[in-house]
Amino acid sequence: MNSGNTLVALVSAGLTGGLAGFVLCRFVRWLLDEIEADEGGQDSHANKLGKQELGKSAPHYCSMTVVGCCLVAVGIVWWEVICQGLLPHNVGGPSATSPALFVRAWGHLIFFWFLAAAAWVDIRYRVIPDIITTPGVVCGLIALAIFPEVLLPVSAIKERSFAAATLTADFLVAWGPLSLSKAVDSSVLHLLTTVVLFVLWWVICTSRWTTENKDISKRVVQRVNQCVSEPRNVVFVLGIAILCIVNWFGGVRLAAIESGMIGLAVSAGIVWFTRAGASVALGREAMGMGDVTLMAMVGVWLGWQPAVVIFFLATFIGLIHGLFQLVMHRENELPFGPSLCLAAVLVTLFWQPVWDWASVLFDDVVQLGTVLGLVVVLTAVTLSLWRWLRGKMQSTV
Repeated sequence: MNSGNTLVALVSAGLTGGLAGFVLCRFVRWLLDEIEADEGGQDSHANKLGKQELGKSAPHYCSMTVVGCCLVAVGIVWWEVICQGLLPHNVGGPSATSPALFVRAWGHLIFFWFLAAAAWVDIRYRVIPDIITTPGVVCGLIALAIFPEVLLPVSAIKERSFAAATLTADFLVAWGPLSLSKAVDSSVLHLLTTVVLFVLWWVICTSRWTTENKDISKRVVQRVNQCVSEPRNVVFVLGIAILCIVNWFGGVRLAAIESGMIGLAVSAGIVWFTRAGASVALGREAMGMGDVTLMAMVGVWLGWQPAVVIFFLATFIGLIHGLFQLVMHRENELPFGPSLCLAAVLVTLFWQPVWDWASVLFDDVVQLGTVLGLVVVLTAVTLSLWRWLRGKMQSTV
């Protein structure tokens, strides 16, 4: 890429990032106001003073958000497109072309936007609303259906009849590099797999966005209008339509969509089982369903292999963050969502060294199962240690 194209790419990234930051600030402020309104009740004097200070400093926070997103967008394009930081070393292929690099960079910018919104709200109110994660899942499916290049790159051996085999850059899908994937030709089995996983996610990880009016149950027309106006039902229809269309065409888009849906199921399942084990260890609910829906979104965008690494890394990030907050601020309750978001960003940006280290774990099914089991057990043990340390700290106060 010559210097002129590089300048244009960085400037366009900065402008797009600034716009994304402005939208993020407005969206989060609206969402926080909605959460406060849903909680109801009268605010304490301290809360009122806090809101007044927040209102005075809102333009300052918005400016910082816009500048921060602008710098992040420029950094993503510089790292992923200009430096080709996500690519395997000294390889070419479909994942190494300039269009693929730009598509992946813009896709990651959208993905990071959802992560930033989830972390921001979780830090403030200890909740990750469906209005963030549900559109995040749908956007991930749309991105994979239109631009499979969003998938993370890996190296693969390309066999050649006229010469020796060579290494090439490929896309990571559910079963490894795309060249080794079986999800290329459309079939009823592939469609059934993706639809079942999507329906399970829709039933377990989403909830109504509007209040159901039970007084109109006997009026069919009004009942139908209420179902159509419910965004959750629109998500269901849109998701099924995307899966059916992609399965009809097959090819790399089908492999990408299947990778995303398996990533959704594995990621959400890991957090759900860990949530159950940690709740037993703490004697109360350790994680909210928001963490489950957040990891489901991460799994759609990145696939199940990176999601496993992300959850493993987030456990240590959460422990370090928790110890710091306990020692410095005596804070007992900490959201896990920001740790998951930070781990997702780190694994995405530093994908190549992460995959070089972690790829051997996914070559053996028994070894992988052992690692997943250790992740769940380690999280429960970590939370037990956290409860013990918290008790010690509180007894010394």
